Amino acid sequence: MSGPHVISGGASGVGLVTAQRLLAGGESVVIIDRDELPAEVVDQPNLTFFQRDVGDLAAMAELGVEIRDRWPQCTSVIASAGINYVGPFAELPFSQWNEVLTTNVIGALHLIHEVLPSLIATAGAGERADVITIGSIADQSYFHDAAVYGAASAALKTFAAQLRIELREQGVRVSNIAPGYIRSTFAERLEGLAHEYDWLGEGLLTSDDVADVIGFVLDQPVGVALGDLDVVATKQGWA
Repeated sequence: MSGPHVISGGASGVGLVTAQRLLAGGESVVIIDRDELPAEVVDQPNLTFFQRDVGDLAAMAELGVEIRDRWPQCTSVIASAGINYVGPFAELPFSQWNEVLTTNVIGALHLIHEVLPSLIATAGAGERADVITIGSIADQSYFHDAAVYGAASAALKTFAAQLRIELREQGVRVSNIAPGYIRSTFAERLEGLAHEYDWLGEGLLTSDDVADVIGFVLDQPVGVALGDLDVVATKQGWA
């Protein structure tokens, strides 16, 4: 059996729900998050937690060595850590838009780069090995006050598409999942989108909905790869 699923941003939202489902199915999971884990998952026997910020590149390089040493084979890396600040680009301070790009793009790529040798080893053994990036439909749909977040989402999508071609001969599958509006702690910080969230109400996507899609991607036969997946609420209806 291959090694763990490595999930960034796994202490809340989509990452947490995905981790809980994998653990419930008997899988091993490594969570990386700058926030503490919620109490309900702390004592899971197949869970390893590293409290790190994916935007801290020195810490991630050090962690990458430990992951490769402890788990020469990993089953997947799911880059779900993300942050956003909504506002006109001209008014966003450098610290905020730099944090978005550093966390959502550089942090994701650095994590994937560190875990990739363990994924290649898994694929070489004939088992499923996945890279999954979690972006946003902001990669193709345009919103007021979301220029930097949209750029970060588009970068992830393009990165995944390019990496998919690069790794196909080695058997590593690469997918990008781009959700629409989700009811989550992440969304609660987006005051500029309050109208849209109020309008969708109970029709919003949930973290469980997106975790369903992640599970579907992971469960495909070894010879089947899913590429770009847009996931929106029926009521939202566009991507």
